[in-house]
Amino acid sequence: MYTRITEFKFLTGQKNDKTTIVYEYPTAEGDPYYPIPRKQNQEIYNKYKKLSEDHPDVFFTGRLGTYKYYNMDQVVAQSLALFKKLKNREEYVQQ
Repeated sequence: MYTRITEFKFLTGQKNDKTTIVYEYPTAEGDPYYPIPRKQNQEIYNKYKKLSEDHPDVFFTGRLGTYKYYNMDQVVAQSLALFKKLKNREEYVQQ
């Protein structure tokens, strides 16, 4: 099962009778791009999250940080929210 299918001419607004289609498949080999939604991956995330409770300076954000698939706008929003939280915390500590 593929993760995503992309037909590039629709992304760029091209007008053409021919096209290029790419199918993206999750894999355990190479660089990870997307978490694979499986019970065992959720269990791994839960272990890391539990371990992090003793380390207040460990944070999880993004697709691979949270073991969940998000659209990129969601990843950016989540990461910016974490940044603001950390920045406010740092400013509070410096006062």
